[in-house]
Amino acid sequence: MTPQDIRRLLDDNSLSLSRAKTEANPFMPGDKGGMNHYFCILSGAGIEHFEFYVSCTPDIDPVDVDMIDVLVKDIKAYRGCVGYEDFLRIFDLNDDEERADVVLAWRELARLAPLVEQVVELANDNRRAVIPTLTAPGM
Repeated sequence: MTPQDIRRLLDDNSLSLSRAKTEANPFMPGDKGGMNHYFCILSGAGIEHFEFYVSCTPDIDPVDVDMIDVLVKDIKAYRGCVGYEDFLRIFDLNDDEERADVVLAWRELARLAPLVEQVVELANDNRRAVIPTLTAPGM
C-alpha cells in the first residue's frame, strides 16, 4: 500500500488520527530503549475507534500516513483491539496468513500473562496487609 493509497483512504473515509507520546508500546517485543512510542486512535466514518501503537527512532517525526503504514505492516498484532475488523474492511486487508513474528509475540504474551496476574495479586495482597510500625529501642 503506497502513501498515496493511505492518504486517499483516510480522506475518502473522513478518518482522523490522534496521537500522544507514551512511555512504551506493549505490542513491541524486544528492546524498546531509545525509541519514541505513540498511542494512536484512528476514528471517523466506518471506524468508530481503533487504538494502536507506533514506535520509531527519535530521528523520525512520523506523520499520519507513516503511522498507518507501520500499522498495516504489523496489523495482526492488533487482532484483539476494538475497531480492528472495521480497519481491515476499509483498508481492504485480511489477516488470513500467519506471520511467524506475530505468532511468536502472541505466544510470549500468553506465557507472560499468568506472571503479570501473580504480580498484580501479590501487590494487592501487600496493600491489604497490616504493616507494623517500627520504632527504635528506647523510644
